[in-house]
Amino acid sequence: MDSTIKIEARVARRHSPAVAWPTIVLAIALWLGLVVASYLALRGTLSMAVAAVINMVIVYAIYTPLHDAIHSSIVPRRKGLRWVHAAIGMACAAPLWMFFHHHRKSHFIHHARTNMADDTDLYAKGSFARVFFAQIPWALLTYFNPVRLYKECLRFRLTASERRLTMALFAAYAAAALGVVAAGYGVELVVLWLVPWFVGNLLMLTTFGWAPHHDHSETGRYRDTRISLFPGADLLYLYQNLHLIHHMLPSVPFYRYRAVFDELRPLLEQNGARIEGFWPSSPAAAS
Repeated sequence: MDSTIKIEARVARRHSPAVAWPTIVLAIALWLGLVVASYLALRGTLSMAVAAVINMVIVYAIYTPLHDAIHSSIVPRRKGLRWVHAAIGMACAAPLWMFFHHHRKSHFIHHARTNMADDTDLYAKGSFARVFFAQIPWALLTYFNPVRLYKECLRFRLTASERRLTMALFAAYAAAALGVVAAGYGVELVVLWLVPWFVGNLLMLTTFGWAPHHDHSETGRYRDTRISLFPGADLLYLYQNLHLIHHMLPSVPFYRYRAVFDELRPLLEQNGARIEGFWPSSPAAAS
């Protein structure tokens, strides 16, 4: 009888296409949406408030193709197209003030050390109120600290070329922002990017970091993150309500999590996976 790992691997292969076109289309559509909404707002065709809300939704969603790029799940079997991961990853990281190579190393540590003391995502550990109103906002503010970024590049063991590229991109982001302010569009930058960036990232980090892992007390293949089932969850969370599927089988692109979950659900239930509703339980408290 096959081990559960072999069964899961076969399911993952079936649901990992040679080219994840929906991820590519999503990345392009989100970038176009960001450009068009901002352009129309600057022209006065679209109100700044409406454009800000659109950009907030885009910021929330654009981490999803970046996340697939990090895990090389966009063109997993096309060696000649592996550059697509870096291209899409860097493009989608820019509006988030993130850096593809730096975040990839950080995220791999999170996968390897989920809920352990050296998990790089422990900024999301704690009660909802504390995480949402204090810890995530503070983590977002640290994005603008180049010294911290460089120290993390060293700690995450980026190569010298990756470190140089990461710091060059930080300088480019900063120069672009300062250039916009110097050109007299500081208010527009705040309304069309900074506020949407903050709110969109706050919501994204809550749905990616806090909700799937709370209360960050358990480890193990079937217990370090969870499944959250409620009406509309797949759309609202962009399938991260099925985050356990991603941790188990990170090669699967986001839009196939539901199919994988439906196929593997009996196996997950047999192994005591956390399959819950909207609000996460607290296993440590329950025990």
